[in-house]
Amino acid sequence: MELPPLYSEYARYYDVIYGRYLRQRVPRLVDFAVRVFGREAEREVRDVLDIACGTGGPTVELARRGFNVVGVDVSPAMIEIARRRAVEAGVDVCFEVMDMRELRFEEEFDAATCFFTSINYNVTDEDLQRTLRGVLRALRGGGVFVADAPNPLASEQWLRGVPSAWRVDEEGISILVLDAVSMSNVSGLIDWNRTLLISEGGVLRMVADRHRLRAYTAGELKLHARIAGFRRARVYGDMRVTEEEPTSARRLFLVAVK
Repeated sequence: MELPPLYSEYARYYDVIYGRYLRQRVPRLVDFAVRVFGREAEREVRDVLDIACGTGGPTVELARRGFNVVGVDVSPAMIEIARRRAVEAGVDVCFEVMDMRELRFEEEFDAATCFFTSINYNVTDEDLQRTLRGVLRALRGGGVFVADAPNPLASEQWLRGVPSAWRVDEEGISILVLDAVSMSNVSGLIDWNRTLLISEGGVLRMVADRHRLRAYTAGELKLHARIAGFRRARVYGDMRVTEEEPTSARRLFLVAVK
């Protein structure tokens, strides 16, 4: 499987680009997940699987809060960064290189998470079903799965095809990010073409970073979860556990119980 450069040879720049966002977002995201564990899981949550964990932001935060956590990601480079993050944070987390469509666990977890639009990298019905069935196998009875995705019915600006440019400067590294995104209203397929201009140590590099994703509505997420075998599925909006069937929410949160 060929990975985008930002997830492979240029993975070390991921936390430079998203560092400020992650510092603000991760604690709130984990707060929400913990609330969902308490509200929706039908068992005490101790063991958590973090799927498509990337550089391990939420994974390590969950471990800080006392959960036993395993993080998996398809990118070896991202997993290496996540391992270093856990060591620096002084927490014990097991990280493994693993494709979310090929999860190899059997009833080992009380909860599973999949954050930051990672579920949308399943671009076919078959891919999404493979992932969800793998999550189902990994969970113990009464366990809960939480995943977030952009809402195509109230699309964030980047999904509406509006080009964007932004810059980050950190520790002697300057990165200009240029994004151009297009989404098919028929298939929901998203082509995300990103150009990175990286200036470091007097050297300027230009990196073409292309991603293919698929947008899912709240109804589609729930339907796929039920087809995969989850007993019940809900979708909340924007980290509010009181808002089901969101239409105007920017972010959707699938909550499915085994």
